[in-house]
Amino acid sequence: MFNFASFLAPGLTQSLHSFDAHAGAHVGAHAGAYSGTQTGLHAAAAQLQARAAPAGVRQLGSQDLQWLPALCDLLIDGVHRGASLGFLAPLSRYAALEYWHGVFARLGPHHKLWIACAASAAGAGEQLLGAVQLSLAPSANAHHRGEVQGLMVHSRARGRGVASLLMARLECAAAVQARTLLVLEAPSGSQAEAVYVHLGWQRAGEIPDYDASADGNLQGASLYFKRLKALTAPR
Repeated sequence: MFNFASFLAPGLTQSLHSFDAHAGAHVGAHAGAYSGTQTGLHAAAAQLQARAAPAGVRQLGSQDLQWLPALCDLLIDGVHRGASLGFLAPLSRYAALEYWHGVFARLGPHHKLWIACAASAAGAGEQLLGAVQLSLAPSANAHHRGEVQGLMVHSRARGRGVASLLMARLECAAAVQARTLLVLEAPSGSQAEAVYVHLGWQRAGEIPDYDASADGNLQGASLYFKRLKALTAPR
């Protein structure tokens, strides 16, 4: 069986373990600070426990509709915090639901969806942290190429390596299917650009005034690509 951990970029696994250790110490420090107020202690401990919980990545299929409410929350959170993702703020729940229904309808051989989730601090199921999609070019002359779409990380989970985990899983899946070239676009000057550069993506150029940001102002789009080495599919 293919070992996903061995595919992670050098240092990523170590940095994720370092985060867990740091987060655990962070919980202890904050718990002590709230020792005078029991209610405050419990609230802070629950919040920090949620942040410290390790994230797991799974692929969704067209039947996994139970995730629709959480995916709508994720999309709305991103748009309302400045990530356009093809929408203008404010984004209605109806529009978000319509978008995700469209995504689920496309899931299959040429379109994939992964989510990152962690155990809820309250023990009530799992908490959605982020999502990403991969669209595989169906053309006969482009079977080596794929496009990354809709990378989202919930505001409560940023800074935890969630984007790195999602992208590593996506790149692994693409390489197993011999998709050796991935492309994507990101708003010019955005935080997303810094994430992609950190993950080894190369900037190919920029298109000015490509689309509107979440607040309606025109913004440029930066084009990125990444070459992968094809992997042998597990037997």
